[in-house]
Amino acid sequence: MYKRLSVLLLICALIFACPRLILADTAPASAAMTAGNTQSGMVRVRLASLGDFSSLNLTVLGSYSVSGSSSRTLGGGAAVTVKFNSASGRFTLISGGASTDMGSSFRLCRHAADGQNGVKIAQGRVPANLYPGDFQFVARSNNGSYVPWVIAHIYMEDYLYGVVPYEMNDTSGTEALKAQAVAARTYTMLRMSNAGSALYDVVDTTADQVYSGTPSGSAPCKAAVDATKGIALKNGASFTATYYTASNGGQTESIKNAWGTQGLDYLGVKDDPYDLANPDSRKLSFSVSASGAQSDSRVGTLLNRKASAQFGAGASIAAVTGVYAHTPKYAAPSRLYTKLSFDVVYARNGQTGSGTLSFDIFNELESALSMNLTSGSNELWSVTQENGRFIVTARRFGHGIGMSQRGAMYMGQLGYTYDQILGFYYPGCIRVAYTLTRSILSPAMPGQKSQEQVITEQPVMLETSPAGLQARVTTPSGSLNLRETPSADARVLRTIPQNETLPILEKGASWCKTRYGGDTGYVMTQFLTFVSSSARVNTQSDSLNLRESPDTSGRVLLTIPRNDTVTVLEPGTEWCRVTYGGVTGYVMTKYLAFSGGENQAAANGENALTPLDTPVYARIMPTASTLNLRAGCSLSAELLMEMPKYDILTVTARGDTWCAVVYEGRSGYCMTKYLEFMDE
Repeated sequence: MYKRLSVLLLICALIFACPRLILADTAPASAAMTAGNTQSGMVRVRLASLGDFSSLNLTVLGSYSVSGSSSRTLGGGAAVTVKFNSASGRFTLISGGASTDMGSSFRLCRHAADGQNGVKIAQGRVPANLYPGDFQFVARSNNGSYVPWVIAHIYMEDYLYGVVPYEMNDTSGTEALKAQAVAARTYTMLRMSNAGSALYDVVDTTADQVYSGTPSGSAPCKAAVDATKGIALKNGASFTATYYTASNGGQTESIKNAWGTQGLDYLGVKDDPYDLANPDSRKLSFSVSASGAQSDSRVGTLLNRKASAQFGAGASIAAVTGVYAHTPKYAAPSRLYTKLSFDVVYARNGQTGSGTLSFDIFNELESALSMNLTSGSNELWSVTQENGRFIVTARRFGHGIGMSQRGAMYMGQLGYTYDQILGFYYPGCIRVAYTLTRSILSPAMPGQKSQEQVITEQPVMLETSPAGLQARVTTPSGSLNLRETPSADARVLRTIPQNETLPILEKGASWCKTRYGGDTGYVMTQFLTFVSSSARVNTQSDSLNLRESPDTSGRVLLTIPRNDTVTVLEPGTEWCRVTYGGVTGYVMTKYLAFSGGENQAAANGENALTPLDTPVYARIMPTASTLNLRAGCSLSAELLMEMPKYDILTVTARGDTWCAVVYEGRSGYCMTKYLEFMDE
């Protein structure tokens, strides 16, 4: 059985070795986008990296005051020392040669000022970096003595300027950096929402996210933060738990497996070919010679020692015929194997025999063969065979949960956008653009009390096209060019076949912005046929004529039954151009009920749909694995398709029993009770 398993693993390895061949035609689903409310953007960051200091040397730039007092201002490059006595728990502030007892807590408050406005910390990880915020100093009791806490109050986007460069780097690629910025922002907002009465939201170490102040360079990282300003992820009504890891080794880890955390099903086990294909993903290997004579003496010693114990004293390995990892620590599909077995031929007392030697990966092999990538004994071991050798490889650098940073980088190299990266690693998430507020004291004026200023920061603009707007490629012949910019001279990213349906991100008279096969670019509007909405045939009786031309004398192409749904291509006050049953023609507008209007159930007084001024997103939460999309508000209406559990759809009109929705470009109706609405 184990040999068959090793063959299957080898096949998987060979498939994943050619990601461009198997990934190019399968674009990960994008994380949908919607608007959020206004929230505080001030993050409380405990600078745990400073440790239990006795003295800190600060350089104060811009404009600060001690505890907000206009009579005690600092700035202009002032050198300040903060001393701490662990026995008494008291701080001393030394500035301009004067020492002041500050008691067990005090604050350096930042005032609005031009130019650099923050504090540099000589004992910080990067002393040249600026911390642009207030500083709160607090003594905390600890086993009969005291320890100092320093908590920086920093605006979210400024905080991210000092997170993204240290969690990734400038060379990681634009889309990966944008995904990292959104993941870091979401992680922070989740921590802020759960902080309760705690004095801080996050720490500046890997216990949360590495923060070392704002570096002077890192323009690509700052641009990624700016390009995603205010955007966070949600799964259902809660912020997404956007854990991320350096490398997952080709398979994401379940948060339930790793930490026992319940209820976050989107952080489960699934294969990640992008991490596996990235040559920069961390891995360690050793080789086993099939001949039995091992060039790596450590391997030879381990095998011969085990052979003597199992086959009798003096037994030695003459050949190795198979090597395979098996016995996963967790249930399928986990590949966190705990055993490595060797099929061998051995010699003893002039006789030969065959058998299998099995080792515990983490207790017997990992340390002995220097295969430790992490401290958590969670590496993924796999075996390949080449040139008379078995190559045993360990992958996974970090906990493996959520987004792989190496996987995100490789997805970016393949042309996927940040929203697709997030959609792949956090299934079912949506992007929510929040308006954030920042707080700062008004300019310090002698003899005047400063007031807190609360500044509202708008998020990046939402995509300008209506949610769910799609168009079909209708070139006269051949394919349609997807170009890098809206110009006929721009580089062609790829070609799109006729009749393909595209999401329209931005609609223009000459060019439309769209996404296809992992690439985002522009196509000419004249070669698109838009699918703008759907409508239900609302005749009082009988059916509706679909005519060849917008005229009552036009030839009748077919008749459409009452309550059936048509796709509206071109709306009009008297006539609409529609598609029904694969036939395109014209119907009279007065006999259509558009999504959000009257419907069959409403006519019976059962369920009235209320049109939504702005479409909203909802997650599918049925008791079964799928939810039915129907042509009308009735369980007897035509079944258009089945929608997978946890997928996101767009709601255009809402009722107590039914909703009008758009899913993957198709309009229809589904039951309200199986939807979980975002931001509720």
